Amino acid sequence: MKEAAIILTCGIFNSRNAKTAFGLVRNSEHYDILAVIDQNFAGQDAGEFVDGKFLEIPIHATINDFLRAQSTKLQLALEECGRGVNAIIGIATPGGVIPEGLRLELLEALSCGMHILNGLHHYLSDDLELVQAAKENQAKLLDIRKPKSAKDHAFWTGNILNVRAPRIAMLGTDCALGKRTSSLWLRDACRKNGIHTEMIYTGQTGKLQGGRYGFILDSTLNDFVSGELESAIISCDQEEQPDLILLEGQSSLRNPSGPCGSEYLCSAQAKGVILQYAPKQKFYLADDDRELWPMPPIEEELELIRLYGSETLALTLNSFNLTKTELKTEQKNLETGLGLPVVCPMEEGMERLVPVVQEFIALQRANTESAK
Repeated sequence: MKEAAIILTCGIFNSRNAKTAFGLVRNSEHYDILAVIDQNFAGQDAGEFVDGKFLEIPIHATINDFLRAQSTKLQLALEECGRGVNAIIGIATPGGVIPEGLRLELLEALSCGMHILNGLHHYLSDDLELVQAAKENQAKLLDIRKPKSAKDHAFWTGNILNVRAPRIAMLGTDCALGKRTSSLWLRDACRKNGIHTEMIYTGQTGKLQGGRYGFILDSTLNDFVSGELESAIISCDQEEQPDLILLEGQSSLRNPSGPCGSEYLCSAQAKGVILQYAPKQKFYLADDDRELWPMPPIEEELELIRLYGSETLALTLNSFNLTKTELKTEQKNLETGLGLPVVCPMEEGMERLVPVVQEFIALQRANTESAK
């Protein structure tokens, strides 16, 4: 049974830092999203805003506006799930801090008895006023990024070598390019075509969307990242017996503010890679959209993946700042120049990658058989 929830985006629902909100609007196996709260985009439907699809998820300026407008729908949702309403922080902020405007909104949500779900690096449980407000209103504070203690972490064992299911890492050339969304769309396309596919989440949004297997990479002690990744894959393989496991990528192999990805190729032994790429982006971007560092050519990224012992199977394009004509031109030029399938997930879906996945699975099975 899904739990009722609203999403708080604090005036920035239109930014790349609202990717948690976008993900939950698109898909959540755990939460019934009733509304988005954003003072700058009130009056619109969140589904139309995200993907051009009307989903009956209204955007309200304030929590009180939501409560007034959604009284019937809210009551039905609460009766169905038997629990209170959750207010989910749907944005990322520079440094993971809780800005004052958002903090005031959290106090308002708590005063209405709502439970708060927080995926930021700064923890609600460290804020004495929020803790007191939650206690007074019998509400819960959940900091999903709060790490486990070292004794509860998994250390890498090498048992990844015994995993039956082949792995594809859904990597990207930078943060916030849509790696998780493309992973989910590919998972669904594979399942539709009879390929039993599971995904390992590695971020807070994947967990909030209802992911069963995974961990939050950027709040895990570095010594245990490889082990937690391995442990999630092994659990998934043993319990689900999938044909394929997709690994949700984080950051990129060479983003200077947080390079990430070698764990997927070395520790998780992902022999296939699908690389998400934004052709118009020429610099790595900080959380506040500052241009940090020139991005290397895409050919270098492919070569780096090859040197890690993995093969790039396809590119998926993020159409940021591209017209439809420019996107088609980039797609054609990349396919010709790189000799790889190039797919635009948002515009054309992921069906064209299903044969690529099928060929990869068959090759991995053949390699496994020949090694016996």
